[in-house]
Order: sequence, then structure tokens, then C-alpha cells
Amino acid sequence: MSAQIAHRGPDAQGAWINHEQTVTPQRPQAALAHRRLSIIDLDKRANQPMTDGRGLWIVFNGEIYNYRDLRRELTGLRPDYAWRTQSDTEVLLAAYAQWGERCPEHLNGMFAFAVWDENRKELFLARDRMGQKPLYYALQGASDPCDPFDVKAQAVAFASELGALRHVDWLNAQPNIDGMAEYLTLGYFPGLSTAYRQVAKLMPGEWLKVACGATARDFYFDCHPEPMPDSAARQWTRSLTLTAVGRQMVADVPIGCFLSGGVDSSIVAAAMKAAVGGAQRILTFSIGFDDPRYDETAYASQIAQHLGTRHRRFVVRPDAAADLPRLARAFGEPFADSSALPTHYLARETRQHVKVALSGDGGDELFGGYDRYRAMRLGQRLRRALSPLPWMAIAPLARALGGGHPKSRRARLARFLESLGRSPARRYQRYMRIFNDDLACRLLGIDHVPGADLLAGVFSAARRDGLDAVQAALTTDRVTYLPDDLLVKLDRCSMLHALEVRSPFMDHELVQFAAGLSTDQLLGGGPKRMLREAFAQDLPAWVFERPKMGFAVPIGEWFRGELRPMLRDHLFAADSFAKQHFNMPLVGRLLDEHEQERVDHSERLYALLMLELWWKAQDR
Repeated sequence: MSAQIAHRGPDAQGAWINHEQTVTPQRPQAALAHRRLSIIDLDKRANQPMTDGRGLWIVFNGEIYNYRDLRRELTGLRPDYAWRTQSDTEVLLAAYAQWGERCPEHLNGMFAFAVWDENRKELFLARDRMGQKPLYYALQGASDPCDPFDVKAQAVAFASELGALRHVDWLNAQPNIDGMAEYLTLGYFPGLSTAYRQVAKLMPGEWLKVACGATARDFYFDCHPEPMPDSAARQWTRSLTLTAVGRQMVADVPIGCFLSGGVDSSIVAAAMKAAVGGAQRILTFSIGFDDPRYDETAYASQIAQHLGTRHRRFVVRPDAAADLPRLARAFGEPFADSSALPTHYLARETRQHVKVALSGDGGDELFGGYDRYRAMRLGQRLRRALSPLPWMAIAPLARALGGGHPKSRRARLARFLESLGRSPARRYQRYMRIFNDDLACRLLGIDHVPGADLLAGVFSAARRDGLDAVQAALTTDRVTYLPDDLLVKLDRCSMLHALEVRSPFMDHELVQFAAGLSTDQLLGGGPKRMLREAFAQDLPAWVFERPKMGFAVPIGEWFRGELRPMLRDHLFAADSFAKQHFNMPLVGRLLDEHEQERVDHSERLYALLMLELWWKAQDR
């Protein structure tokens, strides 16, 4: 298991086993293993597994940004405690000894950790509030590991990546065929589910305790929006962002910043500059490609010059045929976000210079950066202003406009028009789907796709809490898309290269604040109004005015060219997943339509290819 995550921590490794002579439910065998990426306190005494010498053992992935404040607080509570390291790991262990299951409530950071209490024979698992760090687990004997009320377990195994759990001898790594409908709909496995029937994810802001076969679990974080007037909101946007960036700059190794030239990464870089003053120049990194349509490095260089950073610009020529199988193994399950490829390249190149990088991820989801949020607001306004119109009659016009690249203006207009006849919840989930309900059902030979219901359900719950359509859309993204897509991509692509990436916009205090912003504060005069106004003095005006470019590669063109043989070979192989589970005439039709440029199926074909690459990597 440890060898499977060696890439996450190349600096040190350790293992501990309690070596029970007679194993019973009351005296279980326990074992912990860890691979370390040394960031804070590089001394070997900070290696893991770590013990407090009183029966507690810990393995921990991530960073506790407020560990120095916690250390001072714990020293006041326990003056006799003899600290042995300067690490956040020891602080976390002492915090658990002091507060038990309430320990995570005291933490500001990104983390997944496990504490074994040898005296109580009890295992405690916890994950950070936003789900930045992964924690997968399997319960032997549980009829359904995703059922929070199933409390029986003969054994428990956990890991940072799915690949490690596949080496547990009692785990039956059967594919989660039922979950494939959700994957095809959303491009990821949402919530608790994974690609394997017997493996689940610990949810963001959740802890799980296992003792003598019984399990208990609870959530320790719930976002409660608190509205405030513009002047205060602008001030808090700036203050909390600067505080979050300052917190996340703690490290005993060089630290840098991803810089695309967009709003979010530019604000993070500006905040880093403010945090260090004139003491040092910030290190910034950008990635570019030889195709100018997908290259933002010129904008990044202008921001770097404006801020006076030490900037490195990487230009790479993608080798998708070689890199996609590697990414499929790194994710450990099908993952259909093609921006993983440029993220992988950026992390690979940045790691040659630093061990830690800050990123602007999460800014769009917190402050309203996506077109779909504006589409939700416009849709609501049109429905109110033109309520007598038969909106469903517009659907044929929408279908006539469709067929272009999914992110083209024409395709987005088609989706917008087609969605106007739907409820706000269904309209929003329509914007987020890869395969629509009809295609997914025909592909799988089923009558109903559950993935769409998940998004609509979260959205509807947010509306019942009094949020408008835009606020409900941001809430839905915060609890689905962010932890299950965006943050998964960032963690796997960076840790594949032993690069720790921190996201200041995921600071839970900033998240809590942003959840209370009104639609006007989010979108007034354009996207991200509060960020624009809070940091207008720090950056050139064009940063806030230029169109959002996104982090993409021309995957659709590759499927008509260099990746065409790879795609067809995998989908039509005799032992392919598609051959065993999908409607192959429909698969063939999707390929033909895409290759003949009648319909752009690039996102759908990428989802199918990543599914096949994952399937091929299994030991069947």
C-alpha cells in the first residue's frame, strides 16, 4: 500500500504495527504507513508515523496553517508538555490528545489524517472542510460502505489514493457499475461514491471513528451564510483573502505561485507580494503551449512584470498519448476533466524549482466567475419578464444551434435556450452534464440517470434555505464540483510530482464569508464584483476586463488526429469496458459524428477514453 503512494512523499517513509499476539475485536491488529513530503520542520524527528509516547499514533497528509497559534494555546493548556519537534504533525497529535473528535474544529488547513489510540483500541479519521486532501476507506463486513448507518466493520483500510486500497487482500475491488451513470453524467464520482463498490470517500468536513467493529461519524463544518452591506463586504473580501494567503505561506522550503494572468491567480500573487513586503521577490510560474488559442503566458508575464516577481514561463508540447495513461493511473478511477493534462504539465515543471505553490483555484466558485452563474441570472430575468411565452417551444431552435464545441458561444447559447423551459434546478444541472439523460440512458441501457438528480437535489435544498438561483448554483458547486472535480484534479496532478499546491480561496473562513454574498455583490457589472473592487488598486484594469480563457487543450482536434487511433483502439478492443457495458452502435455514432465534424463530442469521448484507460490499468 505504501509503495503505491510513494510519489506523494519521496523524502521519507515509515511504518508502525502494534503486533498484537492474539487478535480479537477487543485487541485488533493496527498498522500505519506514511510517505513524507517534507515542508515544515525538515528534521527526521518529524517523520511519520509519529507517536506522543502515550499510546497515540498519527499519519497525516497536508498542512495545518495555524499550527503555531495552536501550539501556543496547547502549551498554555498543558504547560508540562515537552515538545520534541517544530512540526505541525506534532501539534495536530497534541490537539487530538486535548480535544479528541472536536480536534478538527480547531484546525485551519488542508488535511486528511488518522489517529490510532492504542489504549482505547480506536481509530479516528478526519478530512478538511473543503475536501482538499483525499481520504478513501473500505470497511470489511459492511454491506455498503457509503451507508452512514451501516455500523458493522470487521476491518477498516484507508489511504490517500485508491491505488493503495487495491492492495488490501480482503478488499474485493469490483467496479461500481451503478456509479458509471453518474460518472458519465458529471465526469467524476460524486459524494461518497468511487469507482469501486466496496470503497467510499470520507466527505469534506467529516470524521469517522472505528472502535471494536462499531463506527461513528459526524460533520464538524456547515457553511452558514451571513449577508453584509457592500462596503463591509468589500473590506472583508480583501482582508480575508490577504489573511488566507499569508497563512498559507508558512514553509521551511521555497514556495511559489501558479500565475495564469487571470483574476484569481493574479490576486494570490499580489497578496503574496503584500505578505512579504520588500523582503523578497515572489516566485511565479506559468505554462504555455505552441497553440496560441490555449496560451495565456503573455498575460502572466505582464502581471509578473507589474508585481515584480521572479517569473518562469514554461512552453510544452503535449504528448497526450503517453501522458493520459499515466494520469489515469494517478487518479485511480475514471476522471473526465481534460484540464488535468495542462495541470499535470504545470505541476511537473514547477516542481523543478519549488516544493510548494499557491494557486487561485476556488475563486470562480466562491465569487461568481463562471458564465453559467450569469446564465442562471439572465434565465430568471427572462422567465419573469416574458412569462407567457411557451418556453419549451424554443427547444427545437436550441437543437438547431447545437453541435459546435461545448464551450463555443454557439453551443453555450444553444444550452441556454434549451434550458429556459426547465426549472432552475434542472436548468443548472443541464449546464454541468457531459452526457445528457437521453444519451446516458441509451449508452447504458437504463431508464434513469441518478447523477443529474444529485445536482438538482443539492440545488433545490439551497433554494429551500432561501437562496436565489445564482447563490444556489454556487452552493451546488461548493459541495459537488469543487471537492469532487476541481480539488481532485489539483491534488492528483500536483502530488504525482510531489508538489504541494495550496489554495488560499479554500480557507474555510473565506468560504464562509463568500457564501453570504448577494447576487449583485457577485455579478454586479460583471463577474467577481467583490474581488474586482477589493483588489482594483493592486492590478491593472485589463486583468478584470479580459474574457475568461480557461485552462484547456484542443482535445477535440486531437481525437480527429493524433489521438484517433488510441481512442478507437481502446473503445473497440475485445476486452474493453465499452464492449462489455455500453451500446456500441451508439459509441460508433459518437465517434463518426465527431470525426466528420458534425457534432463536437470531445468531452464525451474524453470521458469514455479515461474510463477505458482506467479499466485497462486494472488487474483483471
